[in-house]
Amino acid sequence: MFHTLRHVRIVGIRSAVPTTEIRLEDEGAFYGGDAKKVTRLRTTLGMDRRRICPPDVTASDLCAHAADALLRVFPSARSAIDAVVFVSQATDWVQPATSCELQHRLGLDRQCAAFDVNQGCSGYVYGLWLGSSLIAAGAARQVLLLVGDVNLAGRDIRNRITVPVFGDGGSATLLARDEQAGPMHFGLGTDGRDFDAIITPGGGARIPLVPDPADNESMFEDILDPSGNPWRLLKTYMDGGAIFNFTMDVVPKHIRAALAYASLTEKDIDWLILHQANRQIVESIAAKTGFALEKAPSASFGTYGNLASASIPVALCDTFGNTRQAPGKVLLCGYGIGLSWGSCLCDIAEWDCAPPLDYEPDPDRPTRRQHIERWEQILRGERTRHD
Repeated sequence: MFHTLRHVRIVGIRSAVPTTEIRLEDEGAFYGGDAKKVTRLRTTLGMDRRRICPPDVTASDLCAHAADALLRVFPSARSAIDAVVFVSQATDWVQPATSCELQHRLGLDRQCAAFDVNQGCSGYVYGLWLGSSLIAAGAARQVLLLVGDVNLAGRDIRNRITVPVFGDGGSATLLARDEQAGPMHFGLGTDGRDFDAIITPGGGARIPLVPDPADNESMFEDILDPSGNPWRLLKTYMDGGAIFNFTMDVVPKHIRAALAYASLTEKDIDWLILHQANRQIVESIAAKTGFALEKAPSASFGTYGNLASASIPVALCDTFGNTRQAPGKVLLCGYGIGLSWGSCLCDIAEWDCAPPLDYEPDPDRPTRRQHIERWEQILRGERTRHD
């Protein structure tokens, strides 16, 4: 599906990453102390460092930190934002929507719609499409898009397929109605045949945790693959080969179709900002679509890791945050879990952007244990929700 939206401008963007950094060489023991293998991963895939959250820090914390920084630049927006959209695979609660808490936490007006979207690697583009659609349709004049992912529950340091790849990040993007803004060309697609190529099998309604603890034991047991990597039904599974094949087959074709839809060629595009899956994938897509590598940055992956839905906004901040230069004509493209993909071709002539912000945990935010104790007291009638 390709579609054009008009009269929408990206006003500004901020992103946030945790301060805890893990380097590839820090985990040499998991590669049998083979320094050559570590060097090979760095050379071929661009793996180097990643940022990960400490316990009790969630995607909403990172997004709120980014949003606070952005709204300090545009203080009047707090009372003017008509909708807040939170795109994440790591919401704070099963219910209600985390965006509802974020509306209150950020001090947004009560006459503000709030909803969550469960989407991963293509999530930033999906969020831009949803927010821009609200504005283009006249349903909103300003939308705050919060996009981020944290992988605390799915992180097992022994698993060398997923853990070295993924980092944590959050972002905030302010969208606004602007009659002079250029068109935004969106392209979206889904192939659910391989919906389980990246999946957390257990814990949802299909394979739920049940009241009898004995019936849940298999959910917490290690299952070793032929290479010795441990997996659990409650942690993220990824078929890396299937994802790579999907990406190389679908994404270059989609980018060429997106350019054709907008009656443009790669020579008309100033920047190709791709989901930072790894450097090899970014460079391969650029080569297949005729883009010079200097137009398709991949440094963000080596600095922060694969940030899932936050990958594109963090890459934007990493690329343009230290310059006064606006991107110009840019093609954003995300792809992965679902399997899904999406692109946004737009002209960003003026905006407010800054480098990724370091997030330090807020000492006043309750810990997991404090949340548990609070709810135990509420359920026993020893306190109210408002105490």
